[in-house]
Amino acid sequence: MPDAAQTAADATVAANSGADAAATGADQAAGTIHGAANALAAGGADPWYSLSSLVDKGGVIVVILIVLSVISAAVILLKLWQFWRSDLKRRNFVDPAVDKVEAGDPEGALAILSKYKTPLSRAMAAGVRAKARGDLRDEDVAAEISRVGAVELGALQRHFRWLEVIGNISPLLGLLGTVIGMIEAFQQLEESGSKVDPALLSGGIWQALLTTAVGLIVALPAITALNLFEGRVDQVRLSMRDASARILAALHARPMSRPAKAAD
Repeated sequence: MPDAAQTAADATVAANSGADAAATGADQAAGTIHGAANALAAGGADPWYSLSSLVDKGGVIVVILIVLSVISAAVILLKLWQFWRSDLKRRNFVDPAVDKVEAGDPEGALAILSKYKTPLSRAMAAGVRAKARGDLRDEDVAAEISRVGAVELGALQRHFRWLEVIGNISPLLGLLGTVIGMIEAFQQLEESGSKVDPALLSGGIWQALLTTAVGLIVALPAITALNLFEGRVDQVRLSMRDASARILAALHARPMSRPAKAAD
């Protein structure tokens, strides 16, 4: 009988141990499921480069940079449309117009030039009309061509200052936001006292660096577009100088035999 009682007691202990092990396993499984759920939730959160995260973590500096990026994009699109509409690469009218002037046919030259709405054609037409008046010296004709050319080039360069300013101040604004964020991070670290949490400092640092990243992202397209646009305007300026010299030489060599009609 004692052996039977001992056996029953051992069975009870074993059953309790099994129950404890099962409960422990259930707790571990629940913990695993909870951790997986948290991981999924974290994976579904907005990445750092999303607009909402940038505004939330970067604050006012990021909002200002976003506004500047919108202005920069608008200026770039406007200048692309203007350059495309002006057809800056077209030069096939230069030789025929010069030939007409050399032949003493200013009306024919103006008819050719009036078909094109480029800065180069307008500057050349201004010289032909000025010479056709008959009361202007060659110096005055050259001055008229230079005046119209300057107006046309000024129109092409309009709004370039916006791209220059945005390209220059965006990195500085980003750096300012980073410095402010670093100051706030170290203030929080100081307030924590002896309980220094490295995660608190590292989190403050990477959030502060966001503004520098955004500033560089805004500045790079603005500076790149500005340099490309300025290079294109320089090519137009060189073409205008060459065509102006040719038309002036033709006008000087062949005086106008009859007045030309005014053209817009």
